[in-house]
Order: sequence, then structure tokens, then C-alpha cells
Amino acid sequence: MGKLHWLTRRMSAPPICVHFDSDAVRMMQMSSGKKPSLHMALEVSRHDELGMKEAIDSFKGKDCIISIPASDVLVQHIRISNSEDADEINSKLIQHSSEWEYCETRHVCVAMTGVGTGDAPKQELLCVGVNKKVAQIYVDELEAKGAHVLSVTVPLHASLRAFDNLYRRDGDEKITSMLIDLDEKSSFIMVAHGSHCVFARQLSLKPKANEDAWQAPESIETSQTPEGEFERRKEQPPRGLYEMMPSNTLIDGPLEQELRRCLQHHDALFPQRAVDRIIFSGSAASDTETCAAIASSIGVAGYIADPSAWIDGAEGCASGPSWTTAAGMCLRFSKEAA
Repeated sequence: MGKLHWLTRRMSAPPICVHFDSDAVRMMQMSSGKKPSLHMALEVSRHDELGMKEAIDSFKGKDCIISIPASDVLVQHIRISNSEDADEINSKLIQHSSEWEYCETRHVCVAMTGVGTGDAPKQELLCVGVNKKVAQIYVDELEAKGAHVLSVTVPLHASLRAFDNLYRRDGDEKITSMLIDLDEKSSFIMVAHGSHCVFARQLSLKPKANEDAWQAPESIETSQTPEGEFERRKEQPPRGLYEMMPSNTLIDGPLEQELRRCLQHHDALFPQRAVDRIIFSGSAASDTETCAAIASSIGVAGYIADPSAWIDGAEGCASGPSWTTAAGMCLRFSKEAA
């Protein structure tokens, strides 16, 4: 019985990875095997219900993983003492926004802070939340079309999961990257040391009414100490990144201020590490002129992501930065059904 069960699981199809953004739904399924290869990728208009059902019917199996839009995700950095429990953490989040009260939340410890200042050491947590009712709407939408949803994730997690194949090479733990995932309505900014995310912030391109301007924290002492001096890597970018030429185009003032606040936050936590490169992904990253202007404004080399560089068979139907999140989901969950 055990052997039969093993054979059945090995023969099952990997899940369909479904990424919702503001105007489209991108579906990707990779074939089983050691080297990533595309089985199928389809893009459907966000409001084309018949097209979504026909697309799901075109894949192998019905199991799906969903990534909901960045605009439906909450991201917040908070500082807590080591003694604070989950309820106290949740209370602090609700102080930032009442929406956290209805969210399923994940916490990632970014750094220990306050060391050497005379205060008790604290943790800086990166908190990511998804409203349970909102997530259920996406689940119900797909399951009404015949799919079976296994899990729900967010673009932040899925895009960074593509990091190992798309952005990292041996030795890239020395590289500090800012990943900007651009959607038409909302965007994520992430900073990673190697493939470890140490900062994330959601940018709404259409700010909510009465939304307070975000302020980066004041400089603090941290427990992060450099492990000796090292040389920054100056080799060619890894497979799947395409360098952009500098641009003289001006970017929107509030966007530039927001990006600089993000850099300020990172620099306050990790004064020994500067951002080496900016990587653009997401549907709006196809506007290379804007991406180049952002990179030039900050003064950091900019690159466009394209996962088709390392996925066999993706060149024709799943190329370009808009497919980065779906590709990351496939990598993360490729063994979920096998």
C-alpha cells in the first residue's frame, strides 16, 4: 500500500500557480523534473470569468496556489521586546491600522535592535497580513470555476522565492538588492541580503484618504556587525537580469521620497551595507524608461527581471518581469503535489 501511495503521488501534476494583479490573472504550471521547464502559462483578463474557467481546464489537474494582489496585503515593521507575546504584537499592529484586526499575520525577525544603548534588546519584526475574508473571495472565485485551492500566498513571498534562481549566484550573500515589484495600482519594495528579506514596504500609487506620510525611524545601534571587509561583486549580472542604461527622465516626487525613506530605514538597521542593485519585476516593470529613471534617481544600477531566462520553454509565453511572481510560486510549491 505504501509503494502504491508513493507512485500515485509521484505521478500527480504540480499545482497551477495563479497570480492575481490589478488587471490580469497569470497562470503557470511547471513540468516535474530537476531543471525548471514550463508546461503551460496563460494570461487572462481580470474580469473574464469564462476565460478563467477555460484556462483552468487547459492545465493538468485542478490543484492551485493563489497569490493575491499587492493592494490586498498589509506590510508593517514594528519593534518589540523579547517578552512581548502574539497578542501584544497584534495590538501594536492594530495601532498602525485597524485592518490588522481581521488579518492572518506572519512575522519575520529582521534584526535585533537597541544593543549597546542601555535599553533592553528589541526585535524588529517584518509583519505581513492578509484579510481572511478577502483571501476567501479569491479562493471562492477560483473554486467556482472548478479549481481546488491548496494555499494562498502574497507577491512578497512569491517574488523573493524566485530569488535563488533569478537573482542569486554563489557568493551573492554579499549582495544587497532592492527588489521593486511594480503593479498598476500597488507595489512592493523589498530589500534582501542575499535571499534573506530584511525590509519590505507596500507602496500605494493611489494613497488612501487621510493616510499619514510614512516616516523612517531614527538611526539606532544594532547587533548587526560586519564580518570583516569584503569586496562588492562587480561581475556580470546573474541569468535572468537585464541591465538598463541610466536615464535623465524625472520620476514622481512622492515616489522618490518614499524610496529614499525605504533606503533610510535599511541604512539605520544595517549601516555597514549599502544597496548594490535595484531589480524591477511586476506588470508595470515593462515600462523600462520609468524603471531606469528610478534607478538613476537613487544612483544604483538597475535591472529588469525575466524568469524565462532560466525556465525552459517560457520564452514565447511567459517572458518578462510580469511573470516573476508566478515563477516564484512554481518554485516554492513545485513539490506540493508530487
